[in-house]
Amino acid sequence: MSFTLIQGQKRAVNQLKESLKRGKLHHAYLFGGPEGVGKKKTAKELIKALNCDRPGPEGGCDQCPSCSKIEREIHPDFIQIRPDGVHIRIEQIRNLGQRLSFGPALGRSRLCLLDMASDLNEAAANAFLKTLEEPPPATYFVLLVRDPGELLPTIVSRCVFVTFNPLPLGLVEEKLAEEKGVSREEAKALSLLSGGSLGRAYHYLKTGFRKKQETWFSRLEELPKAGAGRLFSWAKSWTGSREEVQENLEIGQWCVRDLIWIRMGLGDKVSVPPHLEERVRNLAFSLPGEIWLRRLTLLYQAETLHRKNVNSQLNLETLLLELADAG
Repeated sequence: MSFTLIQGQKRAVNQLKESLKRGKLHHAYLFGGPEGVGKKKTAKELIKALNCDRPGPEGGCDQCPSCSKIEREIHPDFIQIRPDGVHIRIEQIRNLGQRLSFGPALGRSRLCLLDMASDLNEAAANAFLKTLEEPPPATYFVLLVRDPGELLPTIVSRCVFVTFNPLPLGLVEEKLAEEKGVSREEAKALSLLSGGSLGRAYHYLKTGFRKKQETWFSRLEELPKAGAGRLFSWAKSWTGSREEVQENLEIGQWCVRDLIWIRMGLGDKVSVPPHLEERVRNLAFSLPGEIWLRRLTLLYQAETLHRKNVNSQLNLETLLLELADAG
């Protein structure tokens, strides 16, 4: 894959290609934008272009041993740091520093990719800042974040920011239909749910989002008659891995958003399967619009708290109680 195969991010790609062409590549980049829109792929293409045996105007050749190793993520000069549990820890940054005390192992340059850089804990962030302030030769850093505000301002100030936008929904729909064999109807629904993130759409396809969507609509129907015990039982059933809780909160937001859009006469924007349409329409008009808006706000707030690593079950219990109280 060369830069030409990264779709929907023309501005970001051109920014990097121009810097490569002029030999003015900065030592640290902050790739900001939704997950699943090509940030990591672009970082891989950057290190390919730097180490390719036969680089061209569109980056690496994808055929030489260096490009092949980077694509398979086995090249020793493509270093990836991910959260160890909840956070990226100081021990990981210290180990990185020791590794960087030596030159590149095989190529001309090396690239350190911090995936989910916003998960740096305070000690790790301060340690990493020192590395950014005194970067080793032939070493580049790429930090992946949703929002630069999630990082220390001192780290942000030492990086060049590159914006990655949500992908066009038509592109997500097309990819799902062509690469995953999804029906056009299902591809459209997944593209709407994805918010322009192809990675998220693939994830929802894999985890069976329709069943979770129907569960959310059922819970919203049952909220008026559900007591605290039942709400706590729902919260417990939804408490799983960090990613699973995040997914449940996102699907809940989209379900409530669909209810609001139906009330506004924007039914063409919703992602409800045909067998649920009448039921969901009745649910949408069972309460005033301001209550659904309040519930959507509560779901966004719960997701924000979840990203701050609060206790998941307590967060879900509080959310369900407040959703019930709002209506």
